[in-house]
Amino acid sequence: MSKMSMLANQICANPSIPSEGLRQKANGVYELIKTHNGRQKSFSSKSPEEVWEKYAAYLKRREDEELESQNQEATRERGPLFEAVAERYREKVLNMRNGTQRSYLPAVERAIKEFGNRRMKEIEPWQIKDFLNRMGAAKTTVSNQKSVINSIYQLYIDDPEWHGDYNPAALTKMPRNLPRSRREPPKPEQIAVVKEAAKNPGVDDLIPIIYLCTGGRRGEGCAIQLQNIDWENNIIHIDKAVEWPHNQPEITQTKTDAGIRRLPLLKLMRDALEPYRAAPPETYIIGMGSKPVTQSQYERAWARFWRKHGFARPVVREYKHEKNGKIYTTHKTDWKADVCAHQFRHEYVCMLCEANVKEEIAIQIVGHANAQMVHEVYMHLRPSMLLEAGRLMDDYMSAEK
Repeated sequence: MSKMSMLANQICANPSIPSEGLRQKANGVYELIKTHNGRQKSFSSKSPEEVWEKYAAYLKRREDEELESQNQEATRERGPLFEAVAERYREKVLNMRNGTQRSYLPAVERAIKEFGNRRMKEIEPWQIKDFLNRMGAAKTTVSNQKSVINSIYQLYIDDPEWHGDYNPAALTKMPRNLPRSRREPPKPEQIAVVKEAAKNPGVDDLIPIIYLCTGGRRGEGCAIQLQNIDWENNIIHIDKAVEWPHNQPEITQTKTDAGIRRLPLLKLMRDALEPYRAAPPETYIIGMGSKPVTQSQYERAWARFWRKHGFARPVVREYKHEKNGKIYTTHKTDWKADVCAHQFRHEYVCMLCEANVKEEIAIQIVGHANAQMVHEVYMHLRPSMLLEAGRLMDDYMSAEK
């Protein structure tokens, strides 16, 4: 508050000197004339106290306007608060696919916690890299975090309100020597269980068979209908996926454009589906219903299959509910499988390699846009692969030139 504003408020609070500095007109009205920025401003009232109140209110408005002007200037010079831009980016994420939201929203929260009260141009590349280092996470998680910060800055640049010109995330290099999180393929005994179940499959048994024989993502497998299978040419058409907002199934596009693809219908899967071929073409293979299964239905069916074969463990969950004003706690035992559907996607890539399927064909079958994902994420060197490589090299070296 300025000295003049403080003086005005003091005079308002001290009734012994309300008329000091005021001019009283012939009609009894008190008036105060002040010059600001070369212009005169008049404040008048029959009550001296009210004159000073008006003047104090005027000074307060001027101070607020000046502060707002300073804030606008700071916004122009240093950019808006990081939190303001990140919140607007969060709104965009909430309109993205369910799986993308699950990946991006935690990264947005972490970024706001780290940089929220700072202005966009105050954040430097080294500070972003320091944050990434301190996360203590695997390479995939850190890379995703960096991508989200980059997207927040890109929104700052593209937005017509801010039209920023600064992106430190684009200048930030990924930390080195980060641990890699790599999901292993299923164990040989787990694969053997699936192959054995294919000889006389029930509805639950079809679920792991589908993932072993297609290498599809979980949502892609749940979206396959009988009508997606070309029985004559032994081809499966993958063109959609299932997401579960609030547990209910929703048909969406595949994760990437490359996800729309054709797969070979393997004999194991064809034989397993033979008893079900007479069902209506619109039938979803997982669940064998007219609609995709819910997320909870899928998870229970998956756990049932693996529990039956000794590859699941009990998980005790605690639930609280209120009745008659009292809180009651109950415990329920659920079952969690030791293997997930996505591990069969890894297995599928290994099988493609061992079967000597050409890499360019394998990439299209798996539905990845580039070979790097196949190499870095899914490829696992098995002993059999190494033995075969050694055999081929021995044959080459011993051949007569």
